[in-house]
Amino acid sequence: MASSSIYSNGLRIAVLILIFSVTSLPSKPAGLELSSNDESLKQRKLVLGSRPPRCVNKCLSCSPCMATLVIPPHQRSFKSSSQGEDGSYYLLSWKCRCGNKLFQP
Repeated sequence: MASSSIYSNGLRIAVLILIFSVTSLPSKPAGLELSSNDESLKQRKLVLGSRPPRCVNKCLSCSPCMATLVIPPHQRSFKSSSQGEDGSYYLLSWKCRCGNKLFQP
């Protein structure tokens, strides 16, 4: 009978250690888990640049109205730049296009 009580006490101690170790482990809070949607949103925020506008109802009655990148005409100035600006630099802007007409988004 002595071995039976030793086994019983050992089992109790093992169960108590198991319960204590499970409850003391750090768990992830539910708010910190990132789903795939949260990760894709985070990736989109990290991307530099602009996104195309939604051109719904921006081209009056013309269709299809689609977003397009527009390069403004390069204007040459007669003043020389003292800051060493690159002459090949130009800005791109988003416009809504329908046929050969451009509309502000």
